[in-house]
Amino acid sequence: MRVKLAWDGNISEWGPDLALLELPNSVVSTIEAHKSFLNLVQQKEMLAEETLSPQIGPWVVTGMVGELSQFSHQSETKIVKATAGARALFSGLDQVYQKDGYDYMELIADADLRDVPQSFAGVSGGGLWQIRLFKDKSERITWDEKMHFRGVAFWQSAITDRQRRIRCHGPQSIYEKAWELRKLSKSD
Repeated sequence: MRVKLAWDGNISEWGPDLALLELPNSVVSTIEAHKSFLNLVQQKEMLAEETLSPQIGPWVVTGMVGELSQFSHQSETKIVKATAGARALFSGLDQVYQKDGYDYMELIADADLRDVPQSFAGVSGGGLWQIRLFKDKSERITWDEKMHFRGVAFWQSAITDRQRRIRCHGPQSIYEKAWELRKLSKSD
């Protein structure tokens, strides 16, 4: 198993904190499918065909929240048991910007809302999704019934004025920077 990193080894609120985990074919062939995985090639093609509109939402960050998860290690059997608490944060995009060749998208979590975790530690690596809602001619709200993968969460701010920022890498970081890692791994 090989890991390709777009990371300089320094912990930073700016990442890039991206990695590509390449599984050898001998391992891939032993994995039994239980659920469908997201087809990143298909997502990249869909994004190329449409205009990314930050105003169309809501936007959703999904992942495992550390404070809602429990782990126990049984040293004699070398087994770790885990109960993972997953959450989805629905929000609008607060900011979209570029820095050093990466694109970033930030959402706001209202810390005063019921059931909002005090910390999003553990969500790093979770997906950023765009749910495209529209009003039809009869003013009903509908959605296009497609999954729109837009990025990966990797950083949270401290709580300020009862709000926490969740920073995600956007599609340019995923489909250009991470894609470069994929191309490099195929040429090795």
